Amino acid sequence: MGWDIFRVKKKRDEPDDDIQIAIKAIEKFAPKKYLQEREMYYYHYRQMSKYLKPLLALLVYVSHTDKKRKNEEVFIQGLFSKLKDFYDVNDQLSIKEATQDYSLKIKLRKLLKIFYDDTSLTGTDIEGYLKKIPDN
Repeated sequence: MGWDIFRVKKKRDEPDDDIQIAIKAIEKFAPKKYLQEREMYYYHYRQMSKYLKPLLALLVYVSHTDKKRKNEEVFIQGLFSKLKDFYDVNDQLSIKEATQDYSLKIKLRKLLKIFYDDTSLTGTDIEGYLKKIPDN
């Protein structure tokens, strides 16, 4: 009976959870210079259970870059909705109240910058897109 004591045992990778899969997809296209900001403002929330569902929805939406190219207005409206759900976990704001919240608009612009390196949208553009979001 010979044992190969010098054989390196392959480490089994645990299957990635859905959030890690979304992060990997995002990191394929997102600008590397903003990785620290993405980790600080979004990725670390995966450690808090009440944020898991809205974080996953937001990251999956961010990872679909084809939507951004096809129709920017619809993309921004959907992204804002996911961002609102993430930051308003307790659902205290209506969508109309959220579109009037200055801090959420700033967070949207920051999200566009750190995930897409996109600073082209003006505040006026964002205002126009958000005014067209239907009230639910």
